[in-house]
Amino acid sequence: MRGEKETSGNGAGLHVHLRGFDEAAPAFALKQPQIGALLLAQGAVSPSELAQAHDRQRQSGLRLGEELIGHGDARAFDVYRALAAQRGIRFINLFLTPPDMRLLDAEDITFYLQHQCLPWTTDGTTRTYVAVDLASASAALEEKTAEPFLLLQTAPLDILHSVRSAFGDELTQRAQFALLEDQPDASAQQLLSKEAKMVCLFGFSMLLAGAFLFPSSAILTLNVATIIAFIALASLRLLSVKVGRQLVPRNTAGAERTSDRDLPLYTIMVPLLQEADVLPILMDAIQKLDYPLAKLDIKLVLEETDQGTIEAARNLALPGNVELILVPPSHPLTKPKACNYALEFARGEFLVVYDAEDIPGPAQLREAVQAFQTGGPRLACVQAPLAYYNWDENWLTRHFAIEYASLFDLLLPALARFGLPFPLGGTSTHFRTYILKKVGAWDPYNVTEDADLGFRLCEHGYKTSVISTATLEEANCLLPNWIRQRSRWLKGWMQTYIVRMRKPRQTYAALGPVGFVILQIVTGGFLLSALAHPLFYVLLLWMFVNGFTSMEGVGPAIMGLLNLSVLFIGFGAAIIAGLVGAQRRGLTGLGRHVFTMPLYWLLISTGAYKALHQLFSRPHYWEKTVHGVSAQMPAYAARARRGLRDRR
Repeated sequence: MRGEKETSGNGAGLHVHLRGFDEAAPAFALKQPQIGALLLAQGAVSPSELAQAHDRQRQSGLRLGEELIGHGDARAFDVYRALAAQRGIRFINLFLTPPDMRLLDAEDITFYLQHQCLPWTTDGTTRTYVAVDLASASAALEEKTAEPFLLLQTAPLDILHSVRSAFGDELTQRAQFALLEDQPDASAQQLLSKEAKMVCLFGFSMLLAGAFLFPSSAILTLNVATIIAFIALASLRLLSVKVGRQLVPRNTAGAERTSDRDLPLYTIMVPLLQEADVLPILMDAIQKLDYPLAKLDIKLVLEETDQGTIEAARNLALPGNVELILVPPSHPLTKPKACNYALEFARGEFLVVYDAEDIPGPAQLREAVQAFQTGGPRLACVQAPLAYYNWDENWLTRHFAIEYASLFDLLLPALARFGLPFPLGGTSTHFRTYILKKVGAWDPYNVTEDADLGFRLCEHGYKTSVISTATLEEANCLLPNWIRQRSRWLKGWMQTYIVRMRKPRQTYAALGPVGFVILQIVTGGFLLSALAHPLFYVLLLWMFVNGFTSMEGVGPAIMGLLNLSVLFIGFGAAIIAGLVGAQRRGLTGLGRHVFTMPLYWLLISTGAYKALHQLFSRPHYWEKTVHGVSAQMPAYAARARRGLRDRR
């Protein structure tokens, strides 16, 4: 009868019901050796490591083996093999004895990964499964199937390897096409249909014809449009200054501290590509987080072809709760596609994405958990502010720091204050994992995936907010590298705007009137301003030289004065926001640099025109930002490597 078997005579099977391990232990369970004693006997841990793990276990409420694995004191293979020995069952090494592929079903991928359990073999009447957590897997199988089954012990890496080996193609296709198939209107895979392209071509032809036949009217129309965009952006910046100065940063120090026992499992996802030099910085920062290490589910997401970073990760001797997710080569070669692939393996209630060179503040995960707990079930994402550890390296990094300070310390908190949508940053974005999956995760064809996702979450009826514990990262200090990064960001913003404006009435209904206006200002207005900014100078010169003889009395002096006023208003608002943001961030000595902001804006415009060109020529091309180029980076990396060695 199902549920009556205990153990076969050769120790090959296990009673499917594991209540003996959760409730009152039967007589035979009392004679079982302790898992710590087994690991000591095997030489897998030292007495001091075992004693420390017991101390941590009393705080976290986790199992002893999980504490040992999470702190790198014992290998996961040794812990789960000892667990099998304790229970008198076989440990199955799936690398040596892989599962019968005929038993695996692509429709059950989510089940295999969620419950870390999959079918291994069958004798024709009874199917044998392997699992990591036997009690949890037994309960899941009880609900899933009415057929008799046996359970054997394996390790997490064995499950990951088996699923990836069996379903690599299926997982890749999900990462590529899941959003496109489920929500085609939300995908940037094809920005415009053939019909839409024809309409745009016709409209563009009419604009060119109008510009040729009525040049003064065409220039005036373009001028008015850019003036509106500049004024709207300036007004939003000034509003963010007013609201931002009134906001009090969340103070987690004075809040009641959540006990380690009550903290949930948290997935940390780190997409990597050619990041061997800077990887130690983040891994050291993760181990300094004020969060139980054994409650972290860490995924290093690497391209299968990036052998340099793969070897660097393996050489760091990372603890067993760090898994390398190797993404098979496929188009498009983008960060969001890699994240989609890895998302299938995420087990945490919450999930955060970090870049390789990031240094998140120790309190960030705890603050995010607190924000989710107080923000209600509709709060899907919280954005941590980004700052730079090399902000004072040169003129470019100083302006980058000013820009980020006004964005993350003023604008985004102001928008969040009123419950309005905003584009997320590319890193330090914390999600409720189930909501992230529910809305379709990231668009693999959008090269600024988090800007898109910020608006899509709102379209699905969810909220986004901000927290105050910052993440430090490397500011781009080399101009060519900066241009590549900025052009990719702006190309993604263009993709995001086009996707939303293909069906503007649908977007209006989803975002609401105020949210729709914010979309126009923050994305459309910023893009138009970036493209039009250098034209302002050309236009001013043209007006003063040629005049507007056909504008019914509206002379060039008036238009010139208006354009100059708009430029001064735009620069003034940006300077004020930059100064206030830098002051809130605690950055000193930047006052004199804000007056060279017009030059920095011209660099942004350069990136915008490159982005516009690539939008048509290479829309899904991910222009890689090279990290680790700062003169300050080697010192951070060296300290990180020492920290990792000291904790081994």
